[in-house]
Amino acid sequence: MRRLLTARLGMVVLAGVFVLTGMASAAHADQYILNIDHCTGTCGTPPFGTIDVVQNGANDVKVTVTLKAGEVFANSAGGGVGFNLSGNPTISASNVTTGFALVSTTKGAIGFDGLGNFEYEIACTACSGGNPGNPAGPLNFDIIATGLTPAAFKEFSTHPPGDTDSYFGVDIRGTNANTGVVGTNTVTVVPEPGTLALVGTALIGVGAWARRRVRGLLRTA
Repeated sequence: MRRLLTARLGMVVLAGVFVLTGMASAAHADQYILNIDHCTGTCGTPPFGTIDVVQNGANDVKVTVTLKAGEVFANSAGGGVGFNLSGNPTISASNVTTGFALVSTTKGAIGFDGLGNFEYEIACTACSGGNPGNPAGPLNFDIIATGLTPAAFKEFSTHPPGDTDSYFGVDIRGTNANTGVVGTNTVTVVPEPGTLALVGTALIGVGAWARRRVRGLLRTA
């Protein structure tokens, strides 16, 4: 009897773990690593920062560009942050960090030196060339379009032979004071911190409930 009760409770706990694990995998950010260097004379040692792309409600994707300490945004060889979207939708932007602005709501051909062309751009309107006083970020913005999801951002730049495939282009002043464009061809999946905390708390609760339940049933068995 005791073995049967323990086995049944174990199955309940295991099912709960599977459900909570599924929650963690469903809520995630695509994180792009800025590992491509097309700065004049290099911008230092990569990675130069990260770009996190996460669903922020229906038709809304939040993008956060975080540069490495000591770097700032520039408008020397691109002008801000360039990106593509599959399907080339008409977009709008909201919650854009002060000093930045969406260039166009429709697909264009915006050049980022060494990476080719991107369809859309969030320009650094507060940048002056490679001035060290330019904004350091993080840069946040929401892109809004019908049916938009983070997967739409996984489209490489278009470019002539000799340039490099990249999901994003970012114009920066590096830690060594050189300026130019950095990019990324590397993306990983990162669970959101809030989801991880929720799942961790829930798992602790499931474990505590299971222990109390087992003890109570064994006492009455």
